[in-house]
Amino acid sequence: MKNNTYNNLGIGIISIASVLNNVKTISIDNVFLIIPFFTHQELLAYLGNANSDVKSIEQLISHKVNCFSNYNKRYFDSLILTLNSIQYLIDMEYAILKNGKLQLRKELPYDEKMGKRAKKIYKASNNVAKLFADKASNLYLNLKVEL
Repeated sequence: MKNNTYNNLGIGIISIASVLNNVKTISIDNVFLIIPFFTHQELLAYLGNANSDVKSIEQLISHKVNCFSNYNKRYFDSLILTLNSIQYLIDMEYAILKNGKLQLRKELPYDEKMGKRAKKIYKASNNVAKLFADKASNLYLNLKVEL
């Protein structure tokens, strides 16, 4: 299965919206870090597990180091998808971009018609949202995103 069809606009929208449902406001630089967390099956399964309690990016990386070996590639592969997902959320009035932050206007609730993958994303979104309490510079550094 090709990555660009598997990780489509619907998955991008659900990924960003599910995290935004939890945090309500997120800096635009951090928005670009969201989709790569949900595009790795093992990491998605771990984050969606009810027993997983993510405290920090450092803790997550140390527990699941193998899930981050290609994070930089996933980051760059998802840039266009992230931009399109942000644009959709703004156009459909789920979010607004203000002062360099994406802000929730109305929640995009989970519906079982979205499918099993969306359910996994919604389950994992709380753990991913916890990571964004940290500064973007620390997240980019720990995730080894090469800018």
